[in-house]
Formats: sequence, structure tokens, C-alpha cells
Amino acid sequence: MANLDHLAKLEEGVEAWNRWRKENRGIEIDLIDAELRHDVSMRRDLSGYDLSGANLIRAKLTNVSLARANLNLAKMNEINLDRVDLRRADLSEASVVSATLVRTDLRGANLHLTNLSDAYLRNAKFEGADLTEAYVSDADLAGANLTGANLKMAELSDADLRGAKLTDANMSQAILVRADLSEASLSQVNLSDAVMSHCNLTRAYLGNANLKDADLRSANMRGANLTGANLDKLDLRSANLQFAILENCSADAIRLWETQRAGWTLKGIGCERAYWDKDAEQLTSYTPGEFERLYSDFTTIEFFYQGGVSTFELSTLPAMLRHLAALHEGVNIRLKSIEETGGGAKISISLGDTDAETTEKIKADAMRVFQSQLALRDDQITRLRIEKEYAEAFSDKLIQRMLTATAPSNIFNAPVYNAAFASGSSSIAADQSIAQTVHDNAALLSLLETMLNRLADLGLSSSAADRFKDQVNTVATELNKKEPDKSVLAKSLGFVRELAKEGLKKAAGTLGEHAVSADWHGWFTQLQELSHHLHL
Repeated sequence: MANLDHLAKLEEGVEAWNRWRKENRGIEIDLIDAELRHDVSMRRDLSGYDLSGANLIRAKLTNVSLARANLNLAKMNEINLDRVDLRRADLSEASVVSATLVRTDLRGANLHLTNLSDAYLRNAKFEGADLTEAYVSDADLAGANLTGANLKMAELSDADLRGAKLTDANMSQAILVRADLSEASLSQVNLSDAVMSHCNLTRAYLGNANLKDADLRSANMRGANLTGANLDKLDLRSANLQFAILENCSADAIRLWETQRAGWTLKGIGCERAYWDKDAEQLTSYTPGEFERLYSDFTTIEFFYQGGVSTFELSTLPAMLRHLAALHEGVNIRLKSIEETGGGAKISISLGDTDAETTEKIKADAMRVFQSQLALRDDQITRLRIEKEYAEAFSDKLIQRMLTATAPSNIFNAPVYNAAFASGSSSIAADQSIAQTVHDNAALLSLLETMLNRLADLGLSSSAADRFKDQVNTVATELNKKEPDKSVLAKSLGFVRELAKEGLKKAAGTLGEHAVSADWHGWFTQLQELSHHLHL
């Protein structure tokens, strides 16, 4: 029970109370279970009172003004505050565990190091409040207004922030593990270095937010809007980005291993480097605009192969892509993924930004090739003849020799995007539950052989062309070893990529943009992707 003398002393007014407190610093204010209730027309005014260190556990305050009151180090566990005015009050280092604050006004309040864990703060007003290093885990802040609040280094794990307003808030280095921020307004919020793994940000608005160096591993960001946000060095490994909007973002060195990205929107994103590996150790570089072009979620054509994809069907995929590109010049047509599904496998082909009429024409042309592939399943003689002609099309039969070699080679598990597939012993292996892989070594060698056959297109000098061939032979020799040296592979492939990139610029003037786009540009993209899959 509350100390009756202390309750009586409160009635003497703020000046008398504060003078008495100053003269009696050794006395602990006992207001346990105190009840201070006032109707709407008679708000109790305790503004400016010195209640520092006071014991207000389980107290019930209704329609009371504690504006500018000193509640530093106060014990307020399980307190019930209804329509209480705490504007600019000092609650620093106070313990407000499991408290209920209904319609409470905490605008501009000092909550530095305050313990608000498990508190009910729904729809509370925190505009401009100082919550630095505050402990707010498991608190219910749904619908709360934290506009302009300072939550730097605050602990908000498992907090409910659904629909909360956090515009202009400073949450740098805050801990929001498993916090629910669904549909929250986080415009211009500073979340740099924040720890937000497993948090829920579905349909949250993060326009112009600063997420640099933040940890959002396994976060659910489905439908989140990140327009104009700073995503540099953001860790999104295993995050759900389905239908998220990433427009005009900066995303240098972003980490994207095993992210779910179906339906996401990429527009004007600045990403020249990204990590796709689990440990974020291997950077993949992109030319300006290349990341957006490669990973934008364009229209997709899907083919289902009952019982799985055969080696013949895999080896004819590059030919299908070249055939479609030749028929529909100017459309970015690329292999998106190969997935193992119930009863078979699904191959998805992505189309660039194109109109509905062109899309339908491409689908019809692709379907004819697909149906021909299936028809040849039962025509072994014709299929073998085509495979033989396909193998003999290579000038020096390099790939044929590589695929029949007895030396073991490495198989790298990684999602397949934009890859070329060789004939022979190519195989698909499950990678988690989404993407599958093929024999990347054979795919890489097949692609390099194709580029060698068309090397004259680039108009390289004889010495440059010889160096190109030498580096391709180095790659082939290294991959034929039991334990290929990645440093040698990386160096040789880097040289090949640079020559191809330089040659593309020159070739555009002689072959024309469409020819380059249909052939060399697509091969260069495939080379980039395969290098990434091999972690080179």
C-alpha cells in the first residue's frame, strides 16, 4: 500500500513537494498501488514533480499530468497509466516493465536506458522522444508514433511495431530481432548497423531509409517499399523480398544468398557489386545497369518436363535461346532457372521488358521448340543423329573430349541463371528447395568453345586473339584436374571477360547492336554468371 503521508504531501503542490524532496533525499517515495484518478474535466496536475527513484509499482494513474516530471530511476513495473501526460518527462533508467500505458503522451520524453520490456504501449505518442539504449523487447508498440524519436542502440527484440510510425527516427545500431514491423512507416529512418534478423517488414514503407550495414538475415520483406533507400552492405541472406520495391536504391556490396525475389521490382538500382555466396566472401561485379537487367523480374515462360530434363534437352537449351533471340531481335531472352518439381523439372525463360503481343509470339515460337524436344524423346535414332551433328559442330571437338575424359571434375551447387549447357554428361542436382544446378564445368567449357568459334566477330588483333585462345586452353586444362586451382581459373577467366567486354564495344560498331545483343552480349552475361557459380 502507498504511504499515506506521501500521498498527503503530494496535495501541497509542486513547490512544497520538491522542497521537501530536496531536504529529505534519504527517503524513498512509496506510492505502491497508489490510485490517482481524475475525470476529464479535472486533470490532476503533477507536472514538474520530483519523483526520482519513487516506487510506483502497480500504481494506477488516470487523467494525470506528469509533464516535465522527474521520474529518473523510478520503479514503475506494472503501473497503469491511462490518458497520462508525460511530455518532456525524465524517465531515464526507470523500470517500466509490464506496464500498461493507454493513450499516454510521451512526446519529447527522456527514456534513455529505460526498461520498457513487455510494456503495453499501443498507439502511444513518442514523437521526438529519446529512447537511446532503451530496453523495449516484447513491448506492444503497434500503431505507436515514434516520428523523429531517437532509438539508437535500443533493444526492441520481439517488439510489436505493426503500423507504427517511425519517420525520421534514429534507430542506428538498434536490435530488432524478430520484431514485427509489418506495415510500419519507416520513411527516412536511420537503421544503419541495426540488427533486424528474422524481423517482419511485410508491406513496410522504408522510403529513403538508411539501411547501410544493417543485418536483415531471414527477414520477411514481402511487399516492402524501399524506394530511394541506402542498402549498401545490407545483409539480406535468406530474406524474403518477394514483391518488394527497390527503386532508385544504392545497393553496393549487398548480400543476397538464398533470397526469395519473385515479383520484386528493380528500377534505377545502383549495384556494381554483390555477394551471392553463403559466407559473403566472393564479390560479383556488375557494369552500370547490368544488375538490374539480369535480375529484374520480367515476364517468364515456363516448360514442364515430365520425369526430369534429359541431357539432350539440356544441351539444346542454348540453341533454343539463340533461335528465339534471332527471331525477336532487341528482346532480352535468357534462361532464368531450372527447378525440380513434383514429377519432373521446370525450366523458366525470362523475357525483357516487352509488350503483350511480342510475348505471345515468343511463347508460340518457344513452344514449338519445346514440343520438338518432347517428340524426340521417343525417336532415339533421330535424337542420336542430332546429338552427333551437334557434337561435331565444334571446330576441334574440345568439349567432346572433355566430357568423355575419365578425370574427375568438380560440381558446384548454386542457382542456375543465364547458363549455357553442354551435351554429354550434364546433370541436375537439387540445391535446397528452389534452384537446381547442372554440371557447371561442362557448361563453362561449352560456352568458351562457342566464343572461340565466333572469335573473329570481335575484330581482335592476332596477338590478342592468341592470348584469348591460350587462356581458354588454360581453363580447360585446369578443370580437367582433380583439384583445380581457383586462383588460376579466376585469373584466366578474368582475362577472357575483359577481352570479351572490350571486344563487345568495338563489335557493336561493325555487327550492329541487335547482333551483339543476340550473341556476344548474351554469351558475356553467361560467362559472368558461370564465373559466379564457380565462386571465381
